[in-house]
Amino acid sequence: MRTTLALSIATLATLAGCGGGDQDASPDEAARAAIVEILDAVEAGTGADRPTDTAWFTPETLHEYINGMAPRFVDAGFVLLAHSEWRDRESEGPGYVELDLYDMGSPDGAARVFDEPTEAEALALPGGVKAYAGDALIEFRADRYYVILTARRHPAGRRTLLRNLASAVAEAAAAPGPSPR
Repeated sequence: MRTTLALSIATLATLAGCGGGDQDASPDEAARAAIVEILDAVEAGTGADRPTDTAWFTPETLHEYINGMAPRFVDAGFVLLAHSEWRDRESEGPGYVELDLYDMGSPDGAARVFDEPTEAEALALPGGVKAYAGDALIEFRADRYYVILTARRHPAGRRTLLRNLASAVAEAAAAPGPSPR
């Protein structure tokens, strides 16, 4: 009897719209799910691990990460930022690569915050993505995403990881999948 009553209540709650589900997901949750999908594809496609948790920033908290630049991003349609650190599975030492993956809401939003650097090497990535590389940095936009990868602590030893991560992010961001909006 209790099982039947609980099942009936759950069914009624779902029919009334009180139950969870993808149709009830907020844009932030959908954007987060899309980014997690990209990060999981990057991890599966490279020899890299995320040894720390991903830090998330919303339009309300972006100033905590990029302070003076936050209004420019928010005005361009910023939705969500995932900041993660990556290390080679086989490498020893303190070096790592920071990956900042900004969901800018649209390709136009990503274009509005991406300034093509003048002092950088052009780099072709999968999906026809044009990136720019410096000694310890790769920057590009892919679809609705603006991406910055930065090698930290022994950057010269992280150039291969930097490029592998950039290629994997570009490929995953351009892959067809559920749109977060």
